[in-house]
Amino acid sequence: MVCAAPHGRITTVEAISHFLRVPAHHVTYLLARRSDANDTLPGRPDEVTPSRLSWPPSVPWHRVLAHRGAIGRPFLDANGRTQAQNLMAEGVAVDVRGRIADFDTRFFALTPASTGVTPKVR
Repeated sequence: MVCAAPHGRITTVEAISHFLRVPAHHVTYLLARRSDANDTLPGRPDEVTPSRLSWPPSVPWHRVLAHRGAIGRPFLDANGRTQAQNLMAEGVAVDVRGRIADFDTRFFALTPASTGVTPKVR
């Protein structure tokens, strides 16, 4: 689902959890443990441990936001850029509070047609 949002568009943890019919904290848990080759917090050495998931750098994790378009923690990707920097590089405006300025127009709704996935009924 992380790869579903196209360049310049965003989705949220809540949208993914609703679409997949799983609790939002499950989605957050997986996103928090993602790791690129040099994924780290600013100013800290890379501490990739077995508890972290190794995602290929092509996974656009930066397009998944918290509630109503809020930027998450300031992790750096393999290129040393934060989530906000990655989004701005795609033309997404981020305001000074760390929110997507045009959230409603940038939001990508997850549907079976837009993702090619039909969630199983639990």
